[in-house]
Amino acid sequence: MLVGSACLISWWLTSPQVKAISLHNYYDYSCIPADVSTAAPTLSLLMVTPTRAIDVAESLCLSDAVSKHYGRVNVSWKPRTQLDASDLINERYDLIWNREHFLRGLQPDFATYYESLLHFDNYRVFWLSLKSAPVMSAEYFQNKRVGLLDDPSSHTHHVLPLTSLRLHQIPESVYSIIYFNDASALYHSFLNGDIDLISGGATMFPAEQIYTAKLTDNATAATFFIRRALQNQSIRCELINALSMLESLWHGIESHPEKTAEC
Repeated sequence: MLVGSACLISWWLTSPQVKAISLHNYYDYSCIPADVSTAAPTLSLLMVTPTRAIDVAESLCLSDAVSKHYGRVNVSWKPRTQLDASDLINERYDLIWNREHFLRGLQPDFATYYESLLHFDNYRVFWLSLKSAPVMSAEYFQNKRVGLLDDPSSHTHHVLPLTSLRLHQIPESVYSIIYFNDASALYHSFLNGDIDLISGGATMFPAEQIYTAKLTDNATAATFFIRRALQNQSIRCELINALSMLESLWHGIESHPEKTAEC
């Protein structure tokens, strides 16, 4: 037994050692601008979706203005429920994409730390189907698969559809709900026919393929909030420019940069 143990130890000492794997954070992406000091701070953004988030980060990393002040750009799209009051008080993120009422619920005086950089008009939300015009009846929803975001903070993809079902007294027993971690997965499954109904903006999909039923004319869009302490106008303008890559997500909704970021 001792001989066997000695052989095992000898084999372990002489064998190539495998370095521990560092797992990548699924909700996170970072890039490094060219010609920067590693001691420079990180420009940190919190998004609500991974859609084109990497493109936003790369655009900022290519910016001369950003490279003068930051050594890294980090974009995160972790679930909104993981954001807490300490993140706001400690100004963990330079930019946060979220709804005002959600941030105010976390920290009533969040405006002490963050202000609006880019806001949007209210917008329409619809029930969407690839097969037939949605009808708010138990008969229509019989055996239908309804896709929702697994995020109670999502107005468009969680709160509004559930409210609609309850207001129209559609029994929970007639339909099934399938939850998704992010909007991209929700849209992908919808277009693949894995689910029958979702809620969202009709303009996000080809008009000839979509049947709709209006949920509301007056949904409140999320706002991009920036740290009040980040007063560098060139950085504010670079952020607005990079965020323009997301315009397909708010197609048909007017966006309005604040006067504090005249570019």
